[in-house]
Amino acid sequence: MTRTRPVQTDHGKVLFERFVDLWNGEVDFADTQEFIADDFTVHSAELARYLGFPDSRQITTRDGLLDWVTAVRTLLHDVRFTTRPGPLREGDLVAGGYTVTGTYAGGAPTATVAPGTAVRYSGMSIVRLENDKIAEYWVLSDALGLLSQLGAVPRP
Repeated sequence: MTRTRPVQTDHGKVLFERFVDLWNGEVDFADTQEFIADDFTVHSAELARYLGFPDSRQITTRDGLLDWVTAVRTLLHDVRFTTRPGPLREGDLVAGGYTVTGTYAGGAPTATVAPGTAVRYSGMSIVRLENDKIAEYWVLSDALGLLSQLGAVPRP
């Protein structure tokens, strides 16, 4: 379920929405130089490594971010990030909650479910703007919920 976004006039919120569009596969990687800083830092939990992703805590460049986006989009076909609430802005920080839906494509080393399994999880993102580009990203997602849906950890 995707909601129609209101037209944004705040440049920081527009950048945040382009960042979401990147995760949704709607932005050509070559165009990311327009809104993602060359030096790009990610702050996140370590759980994603259980899905075979690169350690997101080691991402320090735009190319590292694009590798991570590719890994997520490879693991989950038809992945869709829907933002709500947000984007909300205070100074150089823009935040939003999100829900992710997709279909497991296979390939996670610890997953026990079959490819084709539908997944859904939520989280929060905060980005920091610097020189009209996104330079830093904090993400708090329900990675444990995703791991559970993929059978990579026991369900409670």
